[in-house]
Amino acid sequence: KTAEVNPVKFSDKSFLKSYNNCQPTDTCTYFKVDYIEAVSGSNMDKVNKLITNIINNSLTFGDKAVTNIQAAADTFMAQYVSMRKEFPESPQYWYLELSVSANLDHPKIINIASGNSSYMGGAHPNSYLEYYNISKETGDTLTLGNLFAAGFEKKLNELIDAKFRKDNNIAAGESLSDKGGLFENKISFNYNWVISNDGSITFLYNPYEIASYAQGPIEITLSKEEIAPLLSENSPLK
Repeated sequence: KTAEVNPVKFSDKSFLKSYNNCQPTDTCTYFKVDYIEAVSGSNMDKVNKLITNIINNSLTFGDKAVTNIQAAADTFMAQYVSMRKEFPESPQYWYLELSVSANLDHPKIINIASGNSSYMGGAHPNSYLEYYNISKETGDTLTLGNLFAAGFEKKLNELIDAKFRKDNNIAAGESLSDKGGLFENKISFNYNWVISNDGSITFLYNPYEIASYAQGPIEITLSKEEIAPLLSENSPLK
């Protein structure tokens, strides 16, 4: 008999650094991180390690790896101050917002969503959303290989292609780049996915990933029934 797993419980944390302590608005340069920390549960340490990695990777701009939120905020603010010195007349206000949250609704999977939005000069803000899926039983990050039987790739790509065409009224022979606005005449699975309570899987493609910024994020959802034939013997979706 396997040892009983105590579910992970989370606490909310927040960090804010702003230019001259201004209140975060359209005319304030600020750096804000809202995140979670596991405070109890069998897999607490594994989950916190993943959250730390997500935060540090999301806050890395430039070549230098980030080791904590404060250091990233200091770098961000130093870059802003240096820009202001170089262009004192510039009315630019920068911001970086990162939000890391957890959804515990699925019986077997913790879903962690990391949403990042920032403006550091340029034509428009950048934003992206990344999903991570953790086994409630082991605390390990799940891959598509944990869900689907070996050799799933071709069939999964066919399902995604068919669903994208259906969502966008593109006939089977028509070009995905001409009619669907994609960079290439193909769409494949990626590693940014989330499982819903109804057993469906959604693949999220961020701006610039497969289409232009103007297209916005693209989501493709495959139902429980559609992916059922692909599931492996021990899939957490069974």
